[in-house]
Amino acid sequence: MARKRNRPYNVEDVKFVYENYENMTAQEIAEQRGLSKFQVAKIVSELRKKGINIPKKTAKRKNPVDAFIEQLGKGKKGKK
Repeated sequence: MARKRNRPYNVEDVKFVYENYENMTAQEIAEQRGLSKFQVAKIVSELRKKGINIPKKTAKRKNPVDAFIEQLGKGKKGKK
């Protein structure tokens, strides 16, 4: 399988990451901007190295097990 090539990020991408990193996952940002999540992480780490304060994440990926349980019926514990 060939490796997917990513485009180089630009100033608009850095601005988008800076404005949305707190409320979106890296994967969501990457999908919207056409980047990889590793490029998003690199942008964040570079900004932090330069002294730019980027808040910690508040948006996290849901646990797939919890999402499945919610789909079953809002927290049913299972059959006995």
